[in-house]
Amino acid sequence: MRARTTNSPPRPPLFSARRVAACLFLLAGLAGAPRSAAADEAAALRADQTVVLLHGMGRGRASLWVLDMRLRQAGYKTLNFPYLANSQSLDGLSERLRAFIREKVKTPTYHLVAHSLGNVIIRNTFKLELPPGLGRIVMLAPPNKPAELARALRENPVYRWFTGESGQQLGSEEFYAELPAPKAEFGIIAGDRGQSVTFNSPNDGVITVESTRLEGMKDWVLVHHSHTFIMNSRQVAQLCVQFLESGRFNLDALDAEIATDELAETGQDTGDTAPLPGE
Repeated sequence: MRARTTNSPPRPPLFSARRVAACLFLLAGLAGAPRSAAADEAAALRADQTVVLLHGMGRGRASLWVLDMRLRQAGYKTLNFPYLANSQSLDGLSERLRAFIREKVKTPTYHLVAHSLGNVIIRNTFKLELPPGLGRIVMLAPPNKPAELARALRENPVYRWFTGESGQQLGSEEFYAELPAPKAEFGIIAGDRGQSVTFNSPNDGVITVESTRLEGMKDWVLVHHSHTFIMNSRQVAQLCVQFLESGRFNLDALDAEIATDELAETGQDTGDTAPLPGE
């Protein structure tokens, strides 16, 4: 066996002090400080509302764990819709979403909060009729116009295998021309912490800021987060609660300590929290 030379670079530690500190701050943030009486009253009023969460392409339900926890802390019941993007057509996924809501939602009102491709599934489901009780919809980093990266990669065999039919549709002008806007109040949260290698306009690393906009939206807000981890932001969670509650976003009304908390959670000033184990 070849011996390792003394000048070989050392392997980075699996658990660095920064990573451990970030995890501890994240857990502390999820635990939260004692709530006020007003916050407890607001949470009690949300007990008869369910938020159905949809993850993005290539992710799993665990990718929304942080957001799920924060919505439950706010008083909502939550459900996480499971799907594999390459296993079914979008029409098939839309049918499954309708059946999931009919079977799993036990409250008179439900809302939808989705990341990335999950929003396309929701829009596609409006070709049909959703079960009664739908309240509001929050779209996180939604590709509401043909995605540039999807168009660039649509002929790539690895991309085609990994994303299936839905990956092809994300780059299709024809598909988007027939994709309805939600027939319910919806708000959009876009990110702008992107890259300039494949984009020459503001973006979140995967889609442009402008492509998130959709005619008929009730409100739209821009945050300094990237596409992949936008859902892990405490700021974004509070914006979701704001919109589900009032149909509006109000950045000025967010907790004053959010900026400090988010820096602590990331361990660095990137605007993103660290990925969850297995993501």
